[in-house]
Amino acid sequence: MSKYAENNLRRDEVIICKVKKNPLAAFPQILFFLICLAGGIVAAVKIPSPESAPPIGIIVMSVLIAIGALVLIIKIIRIITMELAVTNKRVIGKVGIISVNSLDYPIEKVDNVSVKNTLWGAIFRFTTVIVLGGGGGDARIQFPGISNATQFKNTVTDAIEQHAKEARKHQAEEIAAAMSRDNSPKY
Repeated sequence: MSKYAENNLRRDEVIICKVKKNPLAAFPQILFFLICLAGGIVAAVKIPSPESAPPIGIIVMSVLIAIGALVLIIKIIRIITMELAVTNKRVIGKVGIISVNSLDYPIEKVDNVSVKNTLWGAIFRFTTVIVLGGGGGDARIQFPGISNATQFKNTVTDAIEQHAKEARKHQAEEIAAAMSRDNSPKY
């Protein structure tokens, strides 16, 4: 199992929360594969082939099973390779092996973390986390099949608020220091 978040920590950075993946997020693709398999078997049995031609039903079955298997494999790889974490300084994550989508947003640059639920997600208790960041652009990455999405969203929101509080405190200290320099007696 990849440790993308752990391997990309910076100095004085700790992981606050990681998402938990739900393998049942692949249920729609499993269902699609089973439908393709059943359709392929029906095609192999019911479609007649001429004596001298290759068996058309077997070809249709093979194509349907290959399509269903490809869709399922892509979803499984996406679930297995997905990582998303919030640290005390940023939100980091990745999805994919060959075509990798990754994100690395400082906490102050995260515009929004939203949670999207589907019918299958409601049944099997998983949601999709959508992270929007990068200063208002359309920098958005979806992380489907998350079991603890609400907890993750709340943790990011808390980290954003904590960072803003610390930034305001630091700014107030700088203003106070500047004011004390300006109010010192001049000789």
